[in-house]
Amino acid sequence: MRPQSAKLLIIIAVALSIVNAVGNASAQRRISPVRPATGINLAKERGDSLDTSKLVERVDESGRKVLIDTVAGTEVPDTIGTPLGKVPKMIQPLVFSSTLGVDIWDPVMRVFGQHYGLLEFSAEFNMHNRYIPVVEIGLGQTDYTPDRQNYTYKVGTTPYFRVGCNYNFLYNSNPAYQAYGGIRFGLSSFNYQLTGVTIDSDYWGEQQTVDFPRQHSTVVYMNLMFGIRVKIAGPISMGWALRFKTKLHESKNPGGDPWYIPGYGSRNGSITGSFSVFYTFQLQKPRPTDIKDKKD
Repeated sequence: MRPQSAKLLIIIAVALSIVNAVGNASAQRRISPVRPATGINLAKERGDSLDTSKLVERVDESGRKVLIDTVAGTEVPDTIGTPLGKVPKMIQPLVFSSTLGVDIWDPVMRVFGQHYGLLEFSAEFNMHNRYIPVVEIGLGQTDYTPDRQNYTYKVGTTPYFRVGCNYNFLYNSNPAYQAYGGIRFGLSSFNYQLTGVTIDSDYWGEQQTVDFPRQHSTVVYMNLMFGIRVKIAGPISMGWALRFKTKLHESKNPGGDPWYIPGYGSRNGSITGSFSVFYTFQLQKPRPTDIKDKKD
């Protein structure tokens, strides 16, 4: 046999081997690395074992959606890791907890020279650890002669109340901690006295002292606030809040505007604060979050 004929036979044999290998491969399932994560084989041909009608959807232990080939019993590789929808917006249950609190800001500040205020209590209902309706009820009182003023201002022990809501920015974090913004609408309807009011008469050159023994005022006001709360032990927590206050309505009186408004504070200034101790009643067990309280 001539060398040229031998070379030709070798080339023909190699070509036949390649054709045979390609034919066998076409009978096998194709897995394309660029196939979309839908379980659909875009290169499907007759005889291909990947049939979308034979696929079922399952959820793995990590909450991910995968497609299972019911014929082969295997996972479709390019669908593993596909997220199952979105992460829940709110982890905690709707009926989550209720909280009672006492604001000790005014009693502490009176020790340091504040001349008004008594005590305040609050009640909260926590929904999803996110939306927290709040009711605040307190008692106010003062008996004070302001510096460089010619009168004494008195308000007997008077109740007041506020209603509003907090929004917890950390609603999907550890429920033992809160960072929140809030709004309150308050109402104070109270009596006050102005005594020892000195009136100068330029015409007669004399002074006259008069009293306004019973004045009444109704004030509607609003608080915008930001606060932080932390767990101390068990159901007990503490927190502080910074409040921006503004009057929405105030009745007028012949004796002048009230210097102190129960629940609002001094009419001078627009910022005040609160510092409270809370006791929480857990209505449903908190669901696990990424942040865990090591104290528990």
